[in-house]
Amino acid sequence: MTNNVNLYCNVKMGQFDSSGNGSMVVTCGNFGPDNATGSVSFKFITPFYVNVPTLPTVTGGTSSWLYQNTAAAVPSIIKVAFSGIAAGSSVAITVSLKLDANAPTSPAAGRAVFTTDAGNTVDVDSDLTRNSWPVYTVRQSVNSPTPGSVNLYYVHHEVPLVIGGSAQEIPFLFYNGAGSLLSGTHSVSYFTFSTPFYTRVPSSGRPPGFSALYENNDPAIPSVYQLQLPAGIGSLGAGVATTVDIPFQAQSGAPFGHYGSGGIYVPSGTDTQGDYSNSHHRMPFLLVATGAV
Repeated sequence: MTNNVNLYCNVKMGQFDSSGNGSMVVTCGNFGPDNATGSVSFKFITPFYVNVPTLPTVTGGTSSWLYQNTAAAVPSIIKVAFSGIAAGSSVAITVSLKLDANAPTSPAAGRAVFTTDAGNTVDVDSDLTRNSWPVYTVRQSVNSPTPGSVNLYYVHHEVPLVIGGSAQEIPFLFYNGAGSLLSGTHSVSYFTFSTPFYTRVPSSGRPPGFSALYENNDPAIPSVYQLQLPAGIGSLGAGVATTVDIPFQAQSGAPFGHYGSGGIYVPSGTDTQGDYSNSHHRMPFLLVATGAV
């Protein structure tokens, strides 16, 4: 016999102070009608430029790192596990946050998720539309930094992904707004992103220079990937993109609608970028039941 549960989460984000200290309160609950008696968990993937200085302490919950990376341009993932949650009840989780001193004014996107765990066959959640909540940083305005030698940013084509269907090659276009003829990036650059809710990057069809920083087979837990691009981005002009196709696949059981994750494109080596406001943004994907939209 299985339990019919309806888990959800929502986030109240606080503002960071002048020292970069802040917090958010995540409410995780179960609309029911049945109690969840198996393992359930809250997951949080940090926005870029934000770290979790200490794991949250939650009554009845066990906190752990799924993936920890203190680099400003790479997200981390924490988990708070529970041995169930009663119907009609909720738990408030306060997560301490630390904003990087060099973070741009534009908010970065993270995500909170509350779901049954992959090995939980006792509890069935048939409505996943309220299990994922975007998290955006809120900070005091800062002065515009001094421009660097490059101005990297990216866009991607929003190709619908059929739930449970085959993978789609998504074109990502990488630009150097400071590039000119025969004058592009001098060093390699890096595009780092996390996968959206119930979306994966299959191993087949991954482009050259693509690597996994963290992978998880649970569709509710994002994976983190990084693409290394060669030097010379923008060497044909600021408006000429370098295009790379990355395969994405919507997994079976995914909810319908728009679901996104964060991506960031940054330089390395001798290349410098003063303002990172355009280098990162939320990557939306449309998950559909059929090929028609």
